[in-house]
Amino acid sequence: MTERLFEEKRHASLYQKYRFGPPDELKKLILHYLDKKPHHLAVDLGCGTGQNSRTLMAYFEQVVGIDVSESQVEQARAVPGFPNLSYRSVIGAAIPDGSVDLLTAGSAEATHVLKPRGCLALFGYGDNMKIHYESCGDRLNNICEEVSLYHNYVFI
Repeated sequence: MTERLFEEKRHASLYQKYRFGPPDELKKLILHYLDKKPHHLAVDLGCGTGQNSRTLMAYFEQVVGIDVSESQVEQARAVPGFPNLSYRSVIGAAIPDGSVDLLTAGSAEATHVLKPRGCLALFGYGDNMKIHYESCGDRLNNICEEVSLYHNYVFI
């Protein structure tokens, strides 16, 4: 049986209070990469209580935060003042394939929604992140390990 962290309301409340967002340096690198690309839709997969989602909304026409925990999504929705930001507790068919300009996944998994030549920004808080993507997982992990020797972040 899989254990899901932060599903209970109390845990989600603590997560909202103490979870810090990604560093500004990472946001600058992502936006630099996207500089000549459209900024229509960003999806923050595994958004938790929305810390990263809120930092993206100033740069995109629409931002969608998605998390498996309804308690996390409730905490995210409780933060007012972001009209182009919405949260969902499941992805379903709500986001069409090939429609996303930026997909972030902090310790979460992504599927088929990213546009061709879109940006996938994967980040975590440890050095144990592994990518599992069809038959390319091992090759992508080797690339990430090689690049991370020289940089703090990896862009795919």
